[in-house]
Amino acid sequence: MDPALESEPRPDTPAAGNALVWMTLSLFAFGVFLVTIPGHDPAGRAWLWIGIVLLVVGGISSAFAVRARIRHLRG
Repeated sequence: MDPALESEPRPDTPAAGNALVWMTLSLFAFGVFLVTIPGHDPAGRAWLWIGIVLLVVGGISSAFAVRARIRHLRG
């Protein structure tokens, strides 16, 4: 690789890991929205299942992201 193209590593700032936490929590929040709003309509049953999947995936991934973030900040 060309040495001129190599970049220096980014400094580890407190905001570096917050993006993953916000992204996973937004998946969870969108899943809550899909379950509560379009999921009540009989024609929106597909959105109900998509919302349930987003709830599960967002909940698990945000739990792991928050756990990793807290562990990183303590250590």
